[in-house]
Amino acid sequence: MVNLAKFEFFNNFSAAVLVVDLSGKIVFRNFQFTKTFGNIKNLERFANYFNFDICLLDTDNIQKANPISFALSSAENFFATSVYQRTKELFQYFEISSFFYDENKVIILNDITAINNYNELSKRYENLKNDYGKILEENKDFSNFQQKAQNQAIKMALMHRVSNVIRESINISKIIGSALKELYNLFAAVKVYYAKTEDTNYVIEYVYPQKYRSCIGSVIELEKEATKEILSKNIRTNPCMKEFLNSENTYPMPVTRIIVPVYRLNESLGILIIYTAQKNAADLQNDILQSIATQLATAIVQASLFEQITAKNEELQNTLTELKETQIQLINSEKMASLGQLVAGVAHEINTPLGSINSNNDILNKLIKRLDCVDIAETMLKINEIDKEAIKRISQIVQSLKKFVRLDESELQFADINKEIDLTLEIIKHETKNKIKIIKNYSNLPQIKCYPNILNQVFMNLLVNACQSIETEGEIVITTEFADGMLTVKIKDNGSGIDESIKDKIFTAGTTTKKVGIGTGLGLAISQKIIQKHNGTITFSSKKDKGTEFTIKIPQMQ
Repeated sequence: MVNLAKFEFFNNFSAAVLVVDLSGKIVFRNFQFTKTFGNIKNLERFANYFNFDICLLDTDNIQKANPISFALSSAENFFATSVYQRTKELFQYFEISSFFYDENKVIILNDITAINNYNELSKRYENLKNDYGKILEENKDFSNFQQKAQNQAIKMALMHRVSNVIRESINISKIIGSALKELYNLFAAVKVYYAKTEDTNYVIEYVYPQKYRSCIGSVIELEKEATKEILSKNIRTNPCMKEFLNSENTYPMPVTRIIVPVYRLNESLGILIIYTAQKNAADLQNDILQSIATQLATAIVQASLFEQITAKNEELQNTLTELKETQIQLINSEKMASLGQLVAGVAHEINTPLGSINSNNDILNKLIKRLDCVDIAETMLKINEIDKEAIKRISQIVQSLKKFVRLDESELQFADINKEIDLTLEIIKHETKNKIKIIKNYSNLPQIKCYPNILNQVFMNLLVNACQSIETEGEIVITTEFADGMLTVKIKDNGSGIDESIKDKIFTAGTTTKKVGIGTGLGLAISQKIIQKHNGTITFSSKKDKGTEFTIKIPQMQ
């Protein structure tokens, strides 16, 4: 009984192993043998599939002139190269070696088919390699030219698109946004930044795609090597997993970071940062990046200059508007001063004859009582009373006019706002008489420090506007409040309201809701300036055909 365990280690061989005893009986086949040749039983028939490839030993038995037979019959260690042909199409090459092991002959069949085929293919490959080398040499210049032409075409197309945006727009946001989008597509990027230079820092100003805009405003901290490259105006490319030193965004695997300095002469405007999975992207597109950086720098400077000019124009326009409004206020002040002087003169002229009339009326009252005719006396007394009321009314009007245009109130003074509003209502009584109902919701106000003269102009403008917005009959509600150091005055009417188209510019000089020839469009503009002089605000709410409410808020001035 053969102990097969002593042959088990042959199963670790990568070559096929066959163990035959001295009688020619197969006692062991390893796994590789079975896998290659199957479970053969007839050793002689199996041996006939083999022929010598390199050497043929001398023998008298031609039928057994095969490597397997020689390996079995050889008294010494045996080695030969053979051809194994199982079918017409299938050829394999084996190195066959044999040796004695524990009174058994061990035959090892090492498959060298691949090596033989490799040698043959190597020769063919060398020939092809030489031919291919010639083709490569011939096509090298063409490939370089083609690559340069392709890069130039990409560059021209990209520059054309960016140039179109620059020509069509002077908007920095649109220009940089377009450039970032083009770079994003060109490099199949993950993300593209434009960071503006601020002192020695770089602050993210634009990003593409827009889903990352939450990072706008973040300060970028770069490595010393990167900063050094930027200061040298060189494009820096390096792999990274973290976008920059202080970034919270980390990639799961390394990406290529391309930093492109944007300079105008020796002035650093900012940097472009591209994150892409392409490893050699910057090397292939270096000239495109340089061109975009140069053109972008020019566009940024031009757009910045345009914005400065626009801002200056707006500033000049605002200054001009303020000058016009100041001129209007000065004219208005001059008119009020002239009116004050006129009213003072007229009041004096009225008061003199009015005093005589009042005195004569008192004398007449005494004389009437002496009349004998009772009917005439009663009639004359009634007329006398009417005259007294008329004289009183004239005196009140003169007094109101003098108060309204008082010239001695150019400084801050304490005033009773409720009384000031009543004074204004007295002046415009002709606008409200027999037409508009005045509803007063006055609170108990403290004395307010203000400029009473010009503040009354605001009340008059608002009240006259309210009256003129009411075509037939209506009402005006005036509410005054004081809380937490703040005076609030509300003037509400149920008139025609303010049209939506002019709500945004209602406080702009020249804007009016009145018919041509009725309003100048200056009243509300002047009113806003007067309230601002009191450190207050004036706002409104209005609905078409429902009415308007103006709200004035003035803090108690110190």
